[in-house]
Amino acid sequence: MKFNPNQRYTRWSIRRLSVGVASVVVASGFFVLVGQPSSARADVVNPTPAQVVPDATSVSEKSDLPAEVLKKAVDVALPSERSIPTPKASVDTTSSSEKADATAKEPVVAPKEEVQAQPDSKKQTEDAVKPVESPESTVSGQDREASEAQPATTPAEVQKGVADNTKDTVDVPASYLDRANFPGPFTAGVNQVIPYEAFGGDGMLTRLILKASDKAPWSDNGSAKNPALPPVEKLGKGLYFYEVDLAGTQGKSDKDLLDLLKQNGTQSYKATIKVYGAKDGKPDLTNLVATKDLTVNLNGLTTPAEVQKGVADNTKDTVDVPATYLDRANFPGPFTAGVNQVIPYEFFAGDGMLTRLILKASDKAPWSDNGSAKNSALPPVEKLGKGLYFYEVDLAGTQGKSDKELLDLLKQNGTQSYKATIKVYGAKDGKPDLTNLVATKDLTVNLNGLTTPAEVQKGVADNTKDTVDVPASYLDRANFPGPFTAGVNQVIPYEAFGGDGMLTRLLLKASDKAPWSDNGSAKNPALPPVEKLGKGLYFYEVDLAGTQGKSDKELLDLLKQNGTQSYKATIKVYGAKDGKPDLTNLVATKDLTVNLNGLTTPNQVKKSVVNNIKDMIDVPASYLDKAKVPGPFLAGVNQVIPYEAFGGDGMLTRLLLKASDKAPWSDNGTAKNPALLPLEGLAKGQYFYEVDLNGNTTGKEGQALLDQLRANGTHTYQATVKVYGSKDGKPDLTNLIATRQVTIQLRGKEMASTPSQQGQMNTKPSETGSTGTTEGMMGTNHHMSDMKVDQPASSPMANMMKKDDKAMLPNTGEAKTATAGLGIFGLALAGLVGLLGLTTKRED
Repeated sequence: MKFNPNQRYTRWSIRRLSVGVASVVVASGFFVLVGQPSSARADVVNPTPAQVVPDATSVSEKSDLPAEVLKKAVDVALPSERSIPTPKASVDTTSSSEKADATAKEPVVAPKEEVQAQPDSKKQTEDAVKPVESPESTVSGQDREASEAQPATTPAEVQKGVADNTKDTVDVPASYLDRANFPGPFTAGVNQVIPYEAFGGDGMLTRLILKASDKAPWSDNGSAKNPALPPVEKLGKGLYFYEVDLAGTQGKSDKDLLDLLKQNGTQSYKATIKVYGAKDGKPDLTNLVATKDLTVNLNGLTTPAEVQKGVADNTKDTVDVPATYLDRANFPGPFTAGVNQVIPYEFFAGDGMLTRLILKASDKAPWSDNGSAKNSALPPVEKLGKGLYFYEVDLAGTQGKSDKELLDLLKQNGTQSYKATIKVYGAKDGKPDLTNLVATKDLTVNLNGLTTPAEVQKGVADNTKDTVDVPASYLDRANFPGPFTAGVNQVIPYEAFGGDGMLTRLLLKASDKAPWSDNGSAKNPALPPVEKLGKGLYFYEVDLAGTQGKSDKELLDLLKQNGTQSYKATIKVYGAKDGKPDLTNLVATKDLTVNLNGLTTPNQVKKSVVNNIKDMIDVPASYLDKAKVPGPFLAGVNQVIPYEAFGGDGMLTRLLLKASDKAPWSDNGTAKNPALLPLEGLAKGQYFYEVDLNGNTTGKEGQALLDQLRANGTHTYQATVKVYGSKDGKPDLTNLIATRQVTIQLRGKEMASTPSQQGQMNTKPSETGSTGTTEGMMGTNHHMSDMKVDQPASSPMANMMKKDDKAMLPNTGEAKTATAGLGIFGLALAGLVGLLGLTTKRED
């Protein structure tokens, strides 16, 4: 059959049109799929003319985009298992040449009917994107017209989209990374260049970079085929390409990259978005249109065991919250987030949050009120995966209150200690599963309210002593680094004033009944210098006269070298400014005396017993007659008390000291004369003593002993002085340091006259040594083990010491005057009796 030239041209045009239409449809289907890698389906591909044109251009014989490049892009954006449909073009073969020409100039519309993919559809796609062998190498009028209909997205629009539509920080939930597969879309566009329209495909990591992703659905591996999110509104396809580079993972993509990301687990990556222009349908890497740096936080799985360990090891048992933190907290604000309410566990330690302070790491981390500085959050568990766990911290006594209502209550309560409980729950479907309690811990939260300057001033005046006696053992055992000299000649927070093992703790009146441990080893609770003191509000120092300029180890060495010494001291309390001491704002001050005691050796004690104690004393009847119980007269007689109390005013044992001959005396210590030390520089609390009386007084003390002594009248007692060491601040009766026998003659009030006390005082001391014995002495009194040393109320001496810190001493000068008067009176009486006798004799 013969055809004329017009017929042959018509058939050639129809054939050319059919091939062109088929190629255009296949190529447009490819770009639709790339644009929506997880949701593109054969039955919904219906490209618009604008979509078709760039694809037609890319497959024209003039295009130099190789088939393998397109194949790779398809494999990246779509699982390889997916088949790509090959739509069939319907062409009217009966059209004339004029009809064919008209058809070529009209937009090509994809057929609406669904086309079944053939087994070799992938091959057909590859064949379709190959350059069409055609006599004509120029783009047809059809292609030019369709190209003009393509949305022309300008570089400025791309730049604006990158700047405005993407996040600065992306947090990828652990489950997303954990469930990602390859082949799959998760790593598409990461460390590799693909079409820009594929940026926001379902299941892609880069989708999460878009701000719009926060409200958009997500499915792992794009299984739900959720619509892609456009990185730029009305983005023209095929115009731009992009990649997101992850620092530290360069050179890896696809499966290699996914394996590396999973292996790294929870990690923060610096990332860079790069958008390139296109040239001949391919990315032009020399034309960088837009770029942006961001942070991508990828989260790996965290096991329940890791969470439990984190709660146990990384949180405190006690939390002290400065008053300023509570005072400046606002709502809305982060302070009470997570308190009495359940929130994601990764928020545990956000800046400005109360729960941040529960982490041990917070001690060295910055803080800003209400999180204004946006300091980095502290992880409660190393490499914690986000979205896996939730938590709450419950405050006892505040249940049912949260947010503003809770904050108002905490401020109203002021300084208060709360029992708190950390609870960490697992997650289910991205929400807290309250039936799955993963970890829990109890702790104490000390919240501090504001304290006024007037309260501080009252505390200094009322709660501190005028005189402080520091036992020698405290100074001797103090170490540096250690707390003993903290706050002495240096400014530190006022709330540290009464810490265990600190010299300044002993300034507080409350320290008399509080425990002490050397160097604070027992970690006994600190004593507050002011009730409900707000932390961080005030600072203090205690200056020791004569030691200025020295602190810490240098000061401690000096104090030990000085030994027993009395220091004038000054307490100074300052206000605070920006959390630091304001030395221009002196809130309160007070002067006091600090008696520091150095160590006294056992040899020094033995020597003092031999050299400083008399062999014999004669006690005036008035001393015994005027003695009272409670009172100091019998302190240390048949009972064990501190050795430094040996020479208190009004005490019988004071008279045993040779130094008493020139010292004042007052009955019952009413004059509060200074105590006489049995040993110069004697350290307090280091030694204890007793003086045992023999005969019917053995085992008696207090009122019973006084009654017995008065009943005995004028009587000479053989007595034993015993000095013991100490253990844990108490007398150690197994450690007898020194002993000595003495004679005590007590005068009863029935005696008309007594020999001169001065004569008694000058009696030659016995040659008995400190450990010698005297004939007729009674055995060791067994009542010593029952001494009520720890019950001052039962001891006259203890009562006296409790009343006033000063030991009380006798006035021997008054005693001498009284004795002299009695002597004169005795001489006159003797003369009168003699005269009466002579007169009687004369009468006889």
